[in-house]
Amino acid sequence: MELISLIIVALISISPVGEELIAIPAGVVMGLPVYIAAAVALIANFLPVPVIFFIFDKGNKYPKIQNWLCRRRNNNVKKWMEKYGVLGLLIFTPWMGVYATTITCELLGIQRSRVYAAIAASLTFYAVIAAFLITLGINLR
Repeated sequence: MELISLIIVALISISPVGEELIAIPAGVVMGLPVYIAAAVALIANFLPVPVIFFIFDKGNKYPKIQNWLCRRRNNNVKKWMEKYGVLGLLIFTPWMGVYATTITCELLGIQRSRVYAAIAASLTFYAVIAAFLITLGINLR
């Protein structure tokens, strides 16, 4: 039963709609220890990042796709990223979602190593906070 719960947490976390902020409480409700649920959710939520970059690499080999992607760049978002930078990624990744954040950063041409680091740090931070708050709430009962 615990393996099924772990798989469900991973699937919730890896989905574009679920993410880790939904997956961690769901795992606890299913009876998983909070830090196990947080670790599985964190890892699964990060998995789409390299996949999205891989897809962009494949798409950039074709001029029509590359031109289409270049036209999708938004100057307002670029200005926002220049203003808030990596700190903005740290704060907003769980709220915007890993998929949207990664795609936006790729379209804006932000260095991938910075994106990886910022998203990993953000997801870790929010997983630890969620686990702590859930543990605090459980202990207060």
